[in-house]
Amino acid sequence: MDDTRFTDIVVATDGSDPAAAAVDAAIGLAAGTGATLHACTVVNPFPTGQSLADLRKRREEADERVESIVARAEDAGVDAVATVREGMPADQLLAYVEEVGADMVVIGTHGRGGARRVLLGSVAETVVRTADVPVLVVHGDAVEVEWGSGSRLLLATDGSDAVAPAERIGADLAATLGARLTAVSAVDQARALTNAGGGVLTNETVESVKRALTTRATDAVDRALDRAEEAGVDADGEVIEGEPSRAVCGYARDADADLVVVGTHGRTGVRRVVLGSVAERILRAADRPVLVVPAAAGSLAGAGAKADAESKE
Repeated sequence: MDDTRFTDIVVATDGSDPAAAAVDAAIGLAAGTGATLHACTVVNPFPTGQSLADLRKRREEADERVESIVARAEDAGVDAVATVREGMPADQLLAYVEEVGADMVVIGTHGRGGARRVLLGSVAETVVRTADVPVLVVHGDAVEVEWGSGSRLLLATDGSDAVAPAERIGADLAATLGARLTAVSAVDQARALTNAGGGVLTNETVESVKRALTTRATDAVDRALDRAEEAGVDADGEVIEGEPSRAVCGYARDADADLVVVGTHGRTGVRRVVLGSVAERILRAADRPVLVVPAAAGSLAGAGAKADAESKE
């Protein structure tokens, strides 16, 4: 197992309440991992009706905002860097993440729309869809997170190859923080039985489907626990029942987990498949931070080493 080094964390801020919650989480996470925190805000110079005086004022406010975050981080013993960029927010944020070789992005999202959290159409959605590094999504009304030896991380896995990076990074993050890791895999019997047997279900078919689902979920949890053991993490696991996103969010709530770790599957075109997936539904419904790990995430240890080498040139 590759050891993941969390050396650089980028937090996006626009001065909103959700961004403030993201900053709080990012400072705590950087303190717990020993990473350098990059406070990044993007000034969009393109909105119509914006005068030069307005743009100048927004730039000044942006400078003050990131400098204030740096001061807070340094008070918490965290090395921090302030950065203000201009352009389209998501594009500039992702470009900065690549430039500094960041291991993680932390970003906030706004409230709820009806019974579902508003993620669609936001900068957060674009970042989650397209980033090649894990993205920690923090809701403005999320529960307060504890980062450290008292933390509990909940890893959701289905045992697929696409989720393997989430298992690795979840275990490594737990090891770095000294946190406990719980791996869960959901068995959605109702959905599976609806699609089984061509609509004709015998008792034998029902039992066969249940055994197959339980075996697959158990194997998924066991694989995640093996990764945790390799990382020296205190871990446990459980097979849970129900629609995966609801089951995972309910378990996280009942267990008072500080963080939910999920993986995403593949890409479509140049955009990652998140919409309609279990990961996206968890993002909408969770009442605590969610770390989304892309299937394409490479070794963060390798990325960190590359960034270190480039900084020394």
